[in-house]
Amino acid sequence: MLRKFLILALLAITTSALNLPGVPVEFTEDDAVISAISDEIANKYADEFMKYMETGIESASMKQISTQLGRSYKKEIFTTSPNELSSINQFVACTTCRAVANVVARTFRSSEGELNGPNAEADTKKVLLILCDKLRIQTEEVCSGLFDLYWDIVHHIVMNTGGDARSMCGMLPISFCQIESKDYNWSVEVDATKGPMTAPKSSVPKKTDKDLTVVQITDIHYDPDYKVDSLADCEEPLCCRVTPASGISDEAKAGYWSDYRGCDSPLYMVEDAFDNVKKNHPKIDYIYQTGDIVPHNVWSTTKESNKAMLTEINDLISKKFPDVPVYSIVGNHEPHPTNVFGHENVPSEMSVSWLYEHLWNIWKRWLPEEAKETVLKGGYYTVSPQPGLRVIALNNNDCYLFNFWVFYDGKGTSQPQLDWLHKTLLTAEKAGEKVHILAHIPSGSSDCWSVWAREYNRIIERFSDTISAIFNGHTHKDEMILHYSENGHPMAISWNGGSLTSYSDKNPNYRSYEVEPATYQVVDHSTYIFNLTEANEHGDHRAPVWFKEYQFTDFTNDLSPAGIDALFEKMSENPEVLRKYWQYKVTSADPKIQKGCDKKCMLSTMCSLVTSEYGENKRCKELKAKLSDSLDNEKPTEAPTTTSAPETTKAPGGDGAASLTASITSIVALLYVIKQILL
Repeated sequence: MLRKFLILALLAITTSALNLPGVPVEFTEDDAVISAISDEIANKYADEFMKYMETGIESASMKQISTQLGRSYKKEIFTTSPNELSSINQFVACTTCRAVANVVARTFRSSEGELNGPNAEADTKKVLLILCDKLRIQTEEVCSGLFDLYWDIVHHIVMNTGGDARSMCGMLPISFCQIESKDYNWSVEVDATKGPMTAPKSSVPKKTDKDLTVVQITDIHYDPDYKVDSLADCEEPLCCRVTPASGISDEAKAGYWSDYRGCDSPLYMVEDAFDNVKKNHPKIDYIYQTGDIVPHNVWSTTKESNKAMLTEINDLISKKFPDVPVYSIVGNHEPHPTNVFGHENVPSEMSVSWLYEHLWNIWKRWLPEEAKETVLKGGYYTVSPQPGLRVIALNNNDCYLFNFWVFYDGKGTSQPQLDWLHKTLLTAEKAGEKVHILAHIPSGSSDCWSVWAREYNRIIERFSDTISAIFNGHTHKDEMILHYSENGHPMAISWNGGSLTSYSDKNPNYRSYEVEPATYQVVDHSTYIFNLTEANEHGDHRAPVWFKEYQFTDFTNDLSPAGIDALFEKMSENPEVLRKYWQYKVTSADPKIQKGCDKKCMLSTMCSLVTSEYGENKRCKELKAKLSDSLDNEKPTEAPTTTSAPETTKAPGGDGAASLTASITSIVALLYVIKQILL
């Protein structure tokens, strides 16, 4: 994740002109203390760094704080959402962002600063590469590549926006890092012919022998440069690509079928997955491909390579499933550079129109001609696969906080597509259609803009009778989100299909859904996986053994929003049910199972189920309170520190380092030591 922090810092710190488009966050007392210490360390580091730039002499204070922060980095920072990081790594991420921001802010806008002159690009790159090295943010290759890819866009945004730069690092979903900023609000005009929901959505049909089969494949992250026996435990955000000249130990080598340690999918693994989908599901009505075909080499992408991978995988899907309609959406990794989707009025040289044109060319085999206009406009479309059903495929990367165009023009970037969604749902309602929505990023994700999520949920409430299901990807977790109305009624479910990639600490997986053909509601779903440890033990001598990991009706037969809410109540009262859900959420992956899910993890898992707008925590707080009591009252034998793998999952070797958790007290103790260094 620090590659995001580096770019965010560059965007923020090179301007005193940006206003965080979000909702102000209220600090707790602990947050205020930690934030103040983080600020002090960041400011002190900036002072020492500026002296270093002037004199070429690195002070003892600068050396020690660089070392202290650098030692704290873990691969977790690159493979985990910021709000899910350990407390120590959250502190490191926030402080690093602030330190980099302070350094460049002191030079970029200064009348005597070198970074605002004719050599701005070269000078800025020099400063950031020094910071990258001193703070051990990433390798020089990664930092240099990221700078080269993003500079033009960042520079344009910096020079053409106005506002307050102080809040940029505050966009990170880390409570003590966030600062209060001005509201940056807009709203969608929602049809008022129906009032607010007055009761939970509780109707659910029974299974029938005519139910449709819908397969969801998401987050493939195909890596054409995957190399068996290459370095799997590397420093870069993506591994399993390079073999050092000095050689590597057997333990550090990449497995044949991929690897748990920050690696993506070789082509033959993708093909094997598709073959098993065909084998396990001889009758598939539709395939939903919910984004992110491109790998995680965010520092070295090109338009040509991204287009080639998109073509190769879509052609492979067409070849393996020649008679199955496929409805795809675009993920945040598809553009070049990664994450950035500007609206149609951004400068042409920074536009992603090339991507939308390519998507139309590879998707049109499955889509009607009338979908072309919106695909070319913004990478989204609607289609009716059969009478009574409408699929709405969104490009909701306009809610992604690492899509920097959101900060350039949030309303212009994000509102038009939501207006179109509202209009399309209104038309579907009048036609008596039921709707499936495909959207790569879950609205409750910590990196989905809360203003966008709020308006999206307003639309969902208005059309809750029309929307039968929502399908997401992006998180690489086999999970779901329950949406609640403004008055707290369960109203819709977003199903998340996990990921075909093993990045990171996941078993490759896909989902199949049973969809009732009158209301088009999901009445059951099953997740299929193979155990990566076991598969790699056999290498190329045997194909992976795919199996059904679980079926959702093992939890409940009532898949209505009201029924799912009742299941969550059960989970809060019986932690063993939630532990089983967590095991499936992490796809029974050996590193995760060995690590286990402690109380903090359990509470976070509970909250993620009921958060459809980041920061809207009413239902989360209710269920957390019940779950906390249930966990505290468990007998020791009922609360194992690790979760056992199912019989079909092979347990790994190794010591399985326990997760790093830090209380407020331990953080403050650590910071006290750091603070002494700075005195």
